[in-house]
Amino acid sequence: AASLWLARRYVSEIRLRAALFIALGPFLLVGKALLTGGLYAPIDITYQGPPLSLQATSMGTQVTRTPLLGDVVHQEIPWRKAVREAFKNGRLPLWNRFVLGGEPLLAVQQPAVLHPATWIGSLLPLSQAWTFEMAFRYFLALLCAFLFLREIGCGELAALLGGVAWAFCDYMVFYAGYPLSPAAAPFPLLLLGLRRLATQGNRRAVCLTVVALLLILTSGHPETLLHAVAGAGIYFLFELGFAGPGGRLKPLRLALLAGALTLALSAVLLLPLLEALPHTNEQSYRSAVFKHETKSMPVRESLRHATQNVMPYAYGVSGKGEALAGFSEPSGYAGSILWPLALLGLLSRRREKWPLLALGFLGLAVGAGLRGVTDAVSALPLFDIGLNQRMIFLAAFALAALAALGLERLRQEGGWGLLAGGALLSAAIVFGVALRSRHRLPSLHMPPGYFEGRLLLQVVPLALAALLALAWVWRKKPAPLGAGVLLLLLLAQRGLEERDYYPTYPSRAFYPPLRSLEQVPRREPWRMAAVGFTFIPNIAALYEIEDVRGYEAMTFLPYFETYPLWCVHQPVWFNRVDDPTKPFLSFLNVRYFLAGRRYSPPPGWKVLFQGDEGLLLENPRVLPRAFVPRSLGYSVDGGQRVALMRSIEDFAEHGVVGEPAPSGSPGGGWQKNGSASVSISSYLPQRMTLEIEAEAPALIATSVTAWPGWKLTVDGGKSALVSYNHAFLAFRVPPGRHAAVLRYLPDGFVLGAAVSTAALLLSLFLVLRPPRRVVA
Repeated sequence: AASLWLARRYVSEIRLRAALFIALGPFLLVGKALLTGGLYAPIDITYQGPPLSLQATSMGTQVTRTPLLGDVVHQEIPWRKAVREAFKNGRLPLWNRFVLGGEPLLAVQQPAVLHPATWIGSLLPLSQAWTFEMAFRYFLALLCAFLFLREIGCGELAALLGGVAWAFCDYMVFYAGYPLSPAAAPFPLLLLGLRRLATQGNRRAVCLTVVALLLILTSGHPETLLHAVAGAGIYFLFELGFAGPGGRLKPLRLALLAGALTLALSAVLLLPLLEALPHTNEQSYRSAVFKHETKSMPVRESLRHATQNVMPYAYGVSGKGEALAGFSEPSGYAGSILWPLALLGLLSRRREKWPLLALGFLGLAVGAGLRGVTDAVSALPLFDIGLNQRMIFLAAFALAALAALGLERLRQEGGWGLLAGGALLSAAIVFGVALRSRHRLPSLHMPPGYFEGRLLLQVVPLALAALLALAWVWRKKPAPLGAGVLLLLLLAQRGLEERDYYPTYPSRAFYPPLRSLEQVPRREPWRMAAVGFTFIPNIAALYEIEDVRGYEAMTFLPYFETYPLWCVHQPVWFNRVDDPTKPFLSFLNVRYFLAGRRYSPPPGWKVLFQGDEGLLLENPRVLPRAFVPRSLGYSVDGGQRVALMRSIEDFAEHGVVGEPAPSGSPGGGWQKNGSASVSISSYLPQRMTLEIEAEAPALIATSVTAWPGWKLTVDGGKSALVSYNHAFLAFRVPPGRHAAVLRYLPDGFVLGAAVSTAALLLSLFLVLRPPRRVVA
């Protein structure tokens, strides 16, 4: 209601019936979950392994509907939990203690800490908050597309049809549980803001552009921001071209102002990202390897990928058998009934079709890896490390907007005969692709009748549209009735095609209590892990337990380089622990292990729980989060440090400092550390207070991951941190009694908060100041 009021007040008039349609639009896919207080998420994926698998039958989650959506439950929902846990306890959401021994939370971006939907969702239980967010993403896409299409002259029904096509295209539905969908959803609003910069060039147009950019940026996917700004830039060039020679300079200045304000307002998000990114494994791989790979494909392979835009199930569907490698991500498909309407839009005399055509071609070409176009895009800065095939959303939006222009042409000029011909031609193309695809069906192992059912969902609406169009030609039925029927056909088609991609489950299936975890303390400085495929990450976050394993988009590179010491790296998944007795796990502060019920505990390990859910074991050799190693090795070379650590059998005895050996010390070997004792007097996720008694100068070691942003004070004064065991932090103290405070407060956040606050004050001044009077 607030969004619709703001849109009506500051953007464009919205009649009540259109507002109700937009508000109720998400019910097409999320209605069951919204009306029952249920969960619109692939939560069944978490029930694939123990201990949750024991409750799968009672929760109705024994069948995994769409396995490809694993990141939703392994990353996105756990991130939301980390944000809420910080808010609930009165902390800034800067640090996520639940995965990989701790990681930045705000800097990772994808938790969408500053997105409005995250704030609103915090008023609800997490399961229902997630459902609300999914509905809000569809709603936002529908609203933004409607506003843009109305701006370019489409009638109400045409704008609603385009909005439905955009909100429920394959891209938006597939990525509904990811940050890509909310980042792409406001793209039409960005186009609207740029159009008004070119046509009106006023303060309100700048505000609208900034709001659209902030909605995209705060969604938590900088790569989609890059792609959206690139697409919007192409559109803006067309608008400047339409403006004529005398009307280009001012819109260009205002666009630069809007961009600068957006960057300044979002500095609190972007600067922590820029501070953390150089230290990630992902950035290292993208810049050293991926950047230099060829992104385009042979023409034949590009044509195969382009086929997905006609028949998205031609190469398999997750959860419906097997999907061929390389065909898992969504296409620009948004409903076959749009094709004849888009053809009419292309045949219209509207100038708006040209930038839409350019965006559509760019999205299709890069999405299919077309040589030449893909190579040119991938050669650009930032695009060279991007997954640019995801620019396919530009094609999906172009199709939706062209279809809206086509429907508007039908309303104003007619052309029902062309619609009938286009629908029949589209049906023929679908049948042709189906015939060429049937030879691979046995290898896809689709359920009986699935391929035929999907084929009918494409062909039947086209046949009905053709029949109705011919009837309107012969009987001269009023066009508004025809436009409404086409909108209903699109709704029915998309609802049936996407109805079970994201399943709906009762909220009780959302991470139910586990007896096996009752003895794991929640607010003490101890970590846990699980053996094998038990308790798959990042489920621990939902139970507020700190896990050294994890599956992440930004992994601390030095931490990643320690994996050979204690776990098995699984590409594009989590770091699996097979042997809980590895010495490095004791250093990592892993006190508790969850294992399958048939697992044989190591000798001397205490069994804290034994039952159907498995075994909860206590590691007797675990080291506290902060301790004093008895002897130290030194090396400034990362590879040497890891090699030296590989030889350590007891990390209470030995540790490796990332510094040159102290001057005057004997070269090589282990050197004795000073005698001291340390205890943790206060532990909070972003702040740990230590009490230290040192008989001699000593190094205090921790298993706190050394992400940039940790600050140390000893006895109230700033003190230096040093690298320890390659990926962790340590510090030195002189003899005596000391109080040390280790606190996570990144410089990027401090500077970013100051810049964003100043930009907010400046923006309010620019918005609220009265306009200058022009004296005649």
